[in-house]
Amino acid sequence: MQRRAFIKRMAATLGGFILLSRLPLSSADNGHENAAPPHLPWPYTRLDPEETRKLGHLGYYLFECAGGAFWSIAVQLREKIGYPWTLLPIPSREEAMEAVREGKHLHSLFQYGYGGAVGWGTLCGALNGSLAIIQMVVGEHKHWDALGKKLMRWYESTPLPSDKSNEYAVKGMMYVPKEKMKSTKWLPSNISGSTLCHVSVGKWCEISGYASGSKERSERCGRLTGDVAAMTVQLLNTYFEKGLSAALALAADVRLSPTTASCRVCHYKGKDYEAGQFTRGYLACESCHRDMRPHAHTFVSLGGGHGEAGLKGPSWARDLAIAGLGAAAAAGVAAGVLAGSGSREDRGEEEKEG
Repeated sequence: MQRRAFIKRMAATLGGFILLSRLPLSSADNGHENAAPPHLPWPYTRLDPEETRKLGHLGYYLFECAGGAFWSIAVQLREKIGYPWTLLPIPSREEAMEAVREGKHLHSLFQYGYGGAVGWGTLCGALNGSLAIIQMVVGEHKHWDALGKKLMRWYESTPLPSDKSNEYAVKGMMYVPKEKMKSTKWLPSNISGSTLCHVSVGKWCEISGYASGSKERSERCGRLTGDVAAMTVQLLNTYFEKGLSAALALAADVRLSPTTASCRVCHYKGKDYEAGQFTRGYLACESCHRDMRPHAHTFVSLGGGHGEAGLKGPSWARDLAIAGLGAAAAAGVAAGVLAGSGSREDRGEEEKEG
């Protein structure tokens, strides 16, 4: 009897081991707890833009703009896919929700991007974190580059924060509890015309009347973070389901502003310094440069003054300078019209290789 009982116990134990071996592993490890991170690109699956918008807003409250945008997408991919996204040292959704409710501080990736990179006012952090995700999941260089440019131009030309983010905030539909939000007002939206934090925040403060250190401005950036993350997901969803062309058709066309196109008649990325090829970039010139009169400094130097009255040289020099201003301005207007009408004729290597 004792031997029979022992055999039964052993059979039960072995059966338990077999059963446990067939149970699915948790999404936290998926059997890859000791595996090295795989090469990029990492896997992607369709995400809900509206869920992402709310998570981006929540992420801003914990990790600010860059960290919030990156986290809002990465945490969903970790939940839905598991490995390799489980390798990222980011808080879970539950940890984030608890931290906001209790006022705790958490660490995550891309927090350095706040305020345009450690407060320097350069690239908007929401773009910084979102571009990182695009590059992580899109394998071909030309494709992630094109999607990134699309997101940047969309940001420059879209009124933000969106009506959808404002609606969620006013109605208490965000994941941040209403009593914890910096503002529940319907906040003004504006087109920044720039991807720079310094310009974007400054222009919004100017049209809204709120100071840069106000709770309303901070809340504006939280809603904007959700909007940028949501647009990123829309681009990626379409890219993986329908291809690059369909994704690029989602937002405003990636083209130079009319003013920038007029500048680039001479100034673009090229190899002839004397011809003016000592600049590069897609950023709108007028977002930083205030005096956009073509080569005004060259003509003013004849007399040291401003405008026609300041041209105090000989009459022939004044006439030449005025004629030069007119010709340059006409060339700029023509280039601007071409840019505005959809002309994609580019000058120099920059428009080909970024």
